[in-house]
Order: sequence, then C-alpha cells, then structure tokens
Amino acid sequence: MIKKTILLVIVVVFGTSLFYGQNITKAQTIKAIEVQGTVIAEEDNQPVLGVTVLVKGTTKGVATDFDGKFTIALNVGDILIFSSLGFETKELEITEKKALKVYLKSSIEALELITVVGYGVQEKRDLTGAIGTIKAKDLDKTIPSFDNALAGKIAGVQVISSSGAPGSATAITIRGITSLNANSNNPLIVIDGVPVYGTNRSNNTVGFERSSILASGFGGTFVASTLENKSEFERNPLAMLNMNDIESIEVLKDAYATAIYGSRGAAGVILITTKNGTSKKPRISLNYTTTFNDPIDTPSLLSASQYSNFYNLYTEGNNYPLEAETNWLDSVLQTGITSNVNISVSAGDDKLKYFVSASYLNQEAYIVNQDYKKYSFRGNADYKLTNTLKLGLNGTISYTDNAALNAQSIYRNAVLKGPNLAAKNDDGSYKFGFSPNLNGLRDNPLAQAYKDRNYVKDDRVIGNVYLEYKPFRWLTLKSEMGIDVLNSKSYSRLISRPVDLEGGSATQTKRNNKKFVVNNTASIVKVFNNIHSINSVIGQSFETSREESASIFGGDFASDHILDIYQAGRVGGNPEPIIREWALFSVFGRLNYQYDHKYLAGVTYRVDGSSRFSKNNRYVGFPSFSLGWRASEEAFLENVNWLDQLKFRGSIGFSGIDGTSGYYGDQGQYELLRAGDRRLLYYLDSEILQVVQPNNPNLKWERTKTIDLGLDLDLFGEKVSLTVDYYYKKISNLLYASAVPWYQGYAIQQQNIGDMENRGFEVNLSTENIANTNFSWVTNFNISRNTNKILKLNFEGSDTGGAALGYKYFAEGQPAGQFFLYDWAGVNPLTGNPLWNYPDGTQSEVHPASRFSPIRNNPHVARKPMGDALPDFFGGLTNTFRYKNWKLEAFFSFSYGSQLYNGTKALQYTYSTQEANNLSPDILDYWKIAGHRTDIPSINNASIEDTGFGSRVDYISGRDSDRFLEDGSYIRLKNISLTYNVPKSFLENNFLKSASIFIQGNNLLTFTKYSGLDPEVSAFGSSALLSGYDELTLPQSKSYSIGVNIGF
Repeated sequence: MIKKTILLVIVVVFGTSLFYGQNITKAQTIKAIEVQGTVIAEEDNQPVLGVTVLVKGTTKGVATDFDGKFTIALNVGDILIFSSLGFETKELEITEKKALKVYLKSSIEALELITVVGYGVQEKRDLTGAIGTIKAKDLDKTIPSFDNALAGKIAGVQVISSSGAPGSATAITIRGITSLNANSNNPLIVIDGVPVYGTNRSNNTVGFERSSILASGFGGTFVASTLENKSEFERNPLAMLNMNDIESIEVLKDAYATAIYGSRGAAGVILITTKNGTSKKPRISLNYTTTFNDPIDTPSLLSASQYSNFYNLYTEGNNYPLEAETNWLDSVLQTGITSNVNISVSAGDDKLKYFVSASYLNQEAYIVNQDYKKYSFRGNADYKLTNTLKLGLNGTISYTDNAALNAQSIYRNAVLKGPNLAAKNDDGSYKFGFSPNLNGLRDNPLAQAYKDRNYVKDDRVIGNVYLEYKPFRWLTLKSEMGIDVLNSKSYSRLISRPVDLEGGSATQTKRNNKKFVVNNTASIVKVFNNIHSINSVIGQSFETSREESASIFGGDFASDHILDIYQAGRVGGNPEPIIREWALFSVFGRLNYQYDHKYLAGVTYRVDGSSRFSKNNRYVGFPSFSLGWRASEEAFLENVNWLDQLKFRGSIGFSGIDGTSGYYGDQGQYELLRAGDRRLLYYLDSEILQVVQPNNPNLKWERTKTIDLGLDLDLFGEKVSLTVDYYYKKISNLLYASAVPWYQGYAIQQQNIGDMENRGFEVNLSTENIANTNFSWVTNFNISRNTNKILKLNFEGSDTGGAALGYKYFAEGQPAGQFFLYDWAGVNPLTGNPLWNYPDGTQSEVHPASRFSPIRNNPHVARKPMGDALPDFFGGLTNTFRYKNWKLEAFFSFSYGSQLYNGTKALQYTYSTQEANNLSPDILDYWKIAGHRTDIPSINNASIEDTGFGSRVDYISGRDSDRFLEDGSYIRLKNISLTYNVPKSFLENNFLKSASIFIQGNNLLTFTKYSGLDPEVSAFGSSALLSGYDELTLPQSKSYSIGVNIGF
C-alpha cells in the first residue's frame, strides 16, 4: 500500500510537465462531476504512466499513476487533453460521468523530441548541452557509410572524404583540431552504448611499410619507390554499419555533453542508435538501389605526340619515340555499378520486441577490376522477463571484401605514364617501361588492374547484451557488456616485372582487434510536486583492448600463378603477432534538474584511469556544469502567441585525450639490434639493446576546457527554429612525440609540449515555409566557423609535411598545420627563370633557401605563413518540397576560406628524365622568348643551382612554394532526389503496406575556383591535422541512383 501511495506521484522519465490551478467558477447550470479513467498504449495494450491529463483552456490537470489511472474534477462539456512524450495528443469531450478507457497511439514525431545523450536520454526542450541530431529519415541511404552522410548536415561537423576509392576512410572533425597528433582528432564513435574502433590511421591502415613521401602516392594508398614494397590503404571501419539499420545519430559537441565520456570526449562524440522492434504485427521492409558511378572529373593530359615532342626537346635528343598512342586513363576507367539490397523485419508484443535485417552491397569502382563487397546482418531484441526485468541484445555481424586497395595507385600511374608506350608487347604480355628505359619509372596500370591481387577482408562483430531492472518506475538499474571484434586479413601480390621485380612479390598481414566494455549504471528520473524534476545517472565502466598484428612477405616466385607466400623463393617477416594492449577504468555521474521546465541545471563528473600513463598521472577527473533558462515559460511572455520557445543555455567543463601518447607513452621502449644490422656501424658482430624511446613518468593527459553559450528559439508554431552556439576550447598539456638531441642516444620522447585553442560559432536554422494539404516546403540551413591557434610550444616547432608536398609547420600564434612556404613571384619575362619574393620585400631568381640561413627559433626564416587547410566557414543547405505523393529534395554543402595544396598540378608541371611523367597541356606554354609572360619557366632552366633542398626538379615545379597553394572554397550540389510514394488507396487491396520509388544524383555540380578535380578530398585519409593536400587523389564519384522501397 505504501509503495502504491509513493508511485501515485511518479511521472515517467520523459513525461510532460503537470499543471494545477484554481477551480474555475462556472454558472450554476453547469454540472460539476468527478471522472476516473485509465490510459492505455494502443500498440501493446499496456497502461501508460505519467500522461498529462489537462482540462482544455485551463491550467487544471493531473497525471496518470503506476497503473495508468487518473481522477479529475471537471464540468460536463469540458474537453480533456491527453499528452505524453512518444504518443499522439488526444482530445476527448466529457458528456457524462463514467469510467474512461483512453487509448494513445505512438508518435514518431513525438519521439523526435527525445534526444540520446551519454548513458541515457533526455527531452530536447530540457537540454543544456550542445547536441546535433539527425534522424533516419534525413540520412542518404545511397551512401555506403554513415560518416559521409553527415557532411554538411550538422553544424560544427566537418567531413572530408580521403578519396573516391570504395571503402576508403574519411576525416571527421568536430569543432576543429584538438590535438597535434594525427590520430587524435577523430571523435569517439559509440554504437548502442559500445565504444568501437573508429576512424584511426594506425588501426585501419593496411600494411606496415611506407616509402618516402616524395616517391609516394596519396589518397590512402601509398606506393613505394620500389615495386617490392607493398601498397598501403586506409579503409573506413565505419562502413560495416548498414545505413538502413540506423534510427538516429547524435553528435555531442560541448563539454557538458561530452564530459560523461571523459578522456575520449575532447574531439567530440558520435552516438549511433540502431532500430528496434515495435509492438505490432511483423512488418517487412525491402529496399533495393542501383547506382552508376563515374569520376567527378578527369585531368587533361598531353597526347602521345605532344609528350614525345616535349621530352625530346627537353633532352635535346630522340629518346622518346612515338611507339604508340595509348590513353592509359581511358583504359582503366569505367562506369562503376553499385547494387545495394536490404531487407528487415520488425515486430513485437507486450513481451518481446525485435528487429532483424540483412544487407548486401556490391560496389564497383570507376577503376576497372576494383570492387568492394559488404555483407551485414543485424539483430536487436528485448524481452520482458517480468514487469520489472528486461533482457536485451543488440548486435551486428559484417563481412567486407575490399579488392579496391590498388585503385589509387592504378589511377596515379594511368595519369603519369608516358602515352607514347604500348600497353602490351607483340606476344600479348604486358609491357613495362622501367629504368634504365628512359620512358620513366611508372608501372603499367593495366597490369596492376588485371594481374596484381590486392585485397583486405574483414570479419567484424559489434554488439552488447544487457539486463535492465526497474524496481520502481523512477529507478532503472542496467548492466551491459559490449564487444567489438575485428579480424582482418590483407594480401598484396605483384606479378613479375622485368629488371625491377623479377619473380614478383607478395605481402600478407593479419590483424585481430578485440575490445570489451562493461557498463553498470543506475538512472533516476523523478518528478516532485509536479514542478521539480531530476534526471540523473551514476555508473562505472571498464574497457579493455587487445590488438594483434603480424606480417610476412615473399619474393622470387617461380610463377605468377603461385599465390602462397611460403612457396616463394625467399620469405621474410614475422608470423608471430605484435601485441598492444590498453585498459580504461571509469566512474561517472550526471545530475540534471529542471524546475517547471523553466529553470535548468546540470552537473557531470567522470574519473578515468588509463593504462597509458604512469601511476603518477593515471587517474584524472573531468567535471562539467550547465545552466539553462526557458524564458518563454515566464509569465511576462505567456501572451506572446508567436513565441513557442526561447531558451538560453551555457556550459563549462573539461574533457580529455589519452590516446595521443601511444600505447606505452610513459614507458621506455627498446629495440634489440642483432649482429649484421647496419645501424650497429662499427659493431656489426655485436648485439646491442637500443633505446628507442625513454620513459617519461611525468607524462600527463591532454585536457580540454570548453565554454559554450547557446540560444534555442522556436517561433510561429515551431515553423521557425533557430539554434546558435558560441564556444571556446583551450587544450592544455598537448601530447607529442618530441625530437630530442641525437647525442642522448634516442630520437623521440613522448612529452607535454604546449597549449592550443579553438573558438567559433554555429548556427542552425529550420523553416517551414509553406505547409498545406497538398504542398509543403521546408528549409534547413547550418553554418559554422572555427579558428585554431597554437598558444604555446615548449620546443622550436615541428614539421608535419616536407617540401615535396607543401610544407606545414607548428608555430606559436599560428593555426595547427599552417602552410609555411617560399613566396613564388612567377617567371621573369626577360630570362624565363623562376622569381622569388624575399622576406625583405625584394625579388630574385636565387632561391630564398640559398640567401637566408636558418636562425635559432626560426628555422624557416625564408618561408612565410600562407594559410591553413581549415575553412573559415562551412555548412549545408537542404530544401525539401512535397506535392501530394511527390517529394523533391536538394542538398548543397559548402566550404569557404580553406587552402588546398594542388599536388596534382605540381606533379603535372614536373618533368625529368628519371620520372618522365605525362604532363598538363599547360606546360606547353613554357617561357620561350624575352618578353613572354607566363607562369611556366623556361624548358632549358640549366642556370638553377642545387642548394641541398632538392633536385633541379624541385625548382622547376616550385613544390615547396605557394605556387600550387590554391583557394579550396566550394559550393557543391551534394545530392538531389525525387521520390514518388504510391498512394495508400492503391495498396489497400493487395499485400503491400507501402511502396515508393526514387531517383537521385550525387555530386552533380560543383562551383569552385580550385583548378584541381575535387576540392573535397584529403590525401592523408582520416588525419584532419594533415588535411589540405590533393596529390592525384582519386576524386569522388558523380553518381546516379534509382531505387525502390517496399513495405509488407
């Protein structure tokens, strides 16, 4: 009885506020009565707790109890309004005194008012943190990976594709660069409560060896300077998730939202919630899409005759005969066809709810014979063991077979290889033009595409099982265990090449990553006196990771048909795995309080203990605080009919990063140099234990303090919604592998080296421009700005890129990764030689590196800061039009103010007898006579001296200057789609419940000043710190899709 009495005042977690007021005096002729009733959910026939029952036109109201029951005094003729979050609002006129039984329908629109936060959910109106949300209906299902679908959709989130190769990685940044380590600017990805292996170069790169940057290709695939070294490809680990399985994506941006994740929240957190079952009869959904892919654009190249004439003129000989007219690029390009089929079943009753799906994706690249396949299966279920105990299971099993690892290298060689060479010999075998042949080092792209074998196969399981116990309606105890297991095998087999690679070569790498996480939480959601509400959680988390990798290689195969590495003439490597482990133990808590949905406050605290740090600094706390005021609920604004919500909010807090120090950053690391190792110099017959990295017991966590001020505004019946945020982030104790003096006997040490800041603002505007029965028009717009600056460095700076690809350098007072380049002044019209601007304002044909010597604290005195790759503004614009059963949607993304290094142009302006690259037709406008004004130096540039910074080629191309640094701003029609929904009246007499057909185009238009093919690429994969480079990177595809969605 006591328990029942207590539960009478309980309101469910997301119930709306309750209202009480004075009885309204009415005329004596109106009969006053007392009505009792029960509110029941229509879908499962279960009582609903916490439903607001309000007399229309008054403030008189009550809430349903534990059994869904209510009692209220009113007058005959009054109208009762029944409302609860997640259900459609219902009105009922009372004509007599009788027991009521009211059924409420679930509402998708109402559920959209719920926002997923770390370890829980909250009503959107009560949020005091900065959280961006995108629902399933707003996701582009034709895109294979959800991260690409986020581009331009959420303010503050920037997504850049590494290349157009299938399954390649993306660079995701939330509110700017937060670390000076390339792998630590990626957000934490959490799928149904399980933190997963997300975008990270060290985890997702196929291969272990890499050649020098100057001889490398880009776009995630690195081709070594000698063909025996294998290629390297950074795959996208998030592509395993089926887009059709996603229910919602929440992006946590400010400290109050991310602090609950402590040491992994500094770069932001992305929460993915997958679909679950509903209490309805089985519903089957079938989706099928076919997509046709072509490159956005292709480069202009010299014809075979132009190529031969140019190089014969350059070498003053006849070493480049016109043997053939081969268009290498056309020979490896095709229209790739992608097929994607998905089927799902959703059902449930008052005990069991389940959702299962299966999907298959077959994606052909627009490079021939480079395919990507994905199979996935997902199952979500929850079962009520009792009225208070529930068992749940969520899991995805996926298999991917990516045979497109070599697409980047094939494309690169097809662009650069001399067109005067034939593709095959007279006997039909592939022809290779390697040194000492003067036609260059470039491989035969057709042989690469059709004869070499390169693939990576991944098996992955992500899932969790949980037990949820609700001893009271206001208390939820939950224990869950999650796993993320990835087994990966990559294989590369190069057939025999004459001279350079007799017998061919092969490389095989196996990886096994296992992550386990255990979360235990207690959540309390309670309403007191109908106006005081708390939403709180306390919990504990333990997470472990074990990563194993092993690699072997072979060479001198007796036949190109032999694939087994152990049958090679020589075998090397180590089949025993290298093991890396780490663990994280955490306790956390969050308390949200709201008074009458008017005054809001919150506090979060998390303590993390990481195995990556020594005992001196292993544990650290991350607090955060927030306040909010819904001014629209005040009495002085209650008569402003056009104002639905005016909320001011602010937060301050801390989050961090622990992964930047590597796996054992605080510990000493050593390498045993065995006899015969060249590094032993004079001690070749000895064995020496070399210090690779000295220990640093004082190594500390990176710590990010964030201040956020926000405004949420809804007008005219929520037809206009505006969200504005301003933030400031200061990152302290930046972790970095710092170089130390060579005479200390080692090269690097993990150190805390400085501070950095980000500041910016975000605006999101949604408007319902037109809304009537047959026609509607909705607009969504977002724009963001972020500025980054390094405040302090405890060393003299560090390079993030060499002269071969546009020089970047860390310096105080500059953005992280600022371009520092020589100032190209053009070509002297009198001599045809390059001209350079000097720091003192003068010009000369002498390279600045020869005139200005490095000085202490300024080793690049002759270089100038030339901008950085981070845009000044970026965002997106979506317009959705509906007319009867038709829907037209157009989405534009944009970026303004970024600098992009056009390494493709640099390569196509670079010529030498060693490389013998095919070139841009622009090269033919080289300086010829005095007075000729052009940007291409004389072809006979023998007067250029070598100052030690590079070969004569470097000076011809000016690769270490701003000659190839361009404005990377763009506006792109990201996608446009037209959908037709078959009328329900047409489906009434058959077995179909719903049906629609659509056509869509992606990347159809781009407006940009950038002279390259695609301004929206990143040559270094997922590394946001190394963004701003495009060097023959595979451009994204321009695609056309047609698809059908059917519901049974």
